[in-house]
Amino acid sequence: MTLLPDPAELVATTGLPATSHLQRVLVSELARIPLLPVMASPPTASGAAPFEAALRRDAAARGGAIIAEYKQASPSLGPFAAGTPLLPHLEAYRQGGASAFSILTEPALFRGSAQDLTRATALGVPCLYKGFVLSAGQLDEAATAGAQAVLLIARVLKGHTAAFADAARARGLEPLVELHDLTEAGYAQASGARLVGINARDLSTFTLGLPTAAPLREAFPEAVLIRESGLATPEDAQAALRAGFDAVLIGEALMRSADPAAFLARILAGLGQGAL
Repeated sequence: MTLLPDPAELVATTGLPATSHLQRVLVSELARIPLLPVMASPPTASGAAPFEAALRRDAAARGGAIIAEYKQASPSLGPFAAGTPLLPHLEAYRQGGASAFSILTEPALFRGSAQDLTRATALGVPCLYKGFVLSAGQLDEAATAGAQAVLLIARVLKGHTAAFADAARARGLEPLVELHDLTEAGYAQASGARLVGINARDLSTFTLGLPTAAPLREAFPEAVLIRESGLATPEDAQAALRAGFDAVLIGEALMRSADPAAFLARILAGLGQGAL
């Protein structure tokens, strides 16, 4: 297996301003890495791909799959959903038809934890470790906490994305490679990613853009394509799915919703059949 780069070097070479939201999160994660327990024998690959399978199943059966995210805060919004009870909220996601969960694990700016991820797995829904991965230690944390998939941000990992994807698979984790724009597509292609996300949010300013699925489908004809960020209403999510994305990842809107199960049910109502 290819050796992974020094996490500090990754953070130093992002090209992002020190004041940008993403850079602040990366610095926070960098400080946390030495505190992670060393795994004498990290979990190994099982051969199953339950996260991808759940998205493909629901995209084919319902016209779109939903990754429902739990986060209590963000760098741009602060603690906008602090104190939201984890398991009741995730149970509402499950009842509303979520295909998978995304669980924030960064503690300082998102108020997340690996313990939240471990508790989430009790509901039997595939889970994404939504951290800002810079090291093998975070991959070990994800696998030990029970995740089935892990987020890898191409803007951060760049030419090392494939090495991190291999390291994730060796631990039984499916890599979801997140792109900011199509200039990063080569990193995801080199990684062999079968889960490819496009983040509608500018990772330095957290302002929103409007990505489309067609260029991604050309670059990744066999991958599950996931639209991330900027989906404020059920109609926004429906529009993304009808525009060619196989799945959507929704966080803030669901965390703010008084009835997240109904929010999710509205997305699924009226979608066509056979997206994949």
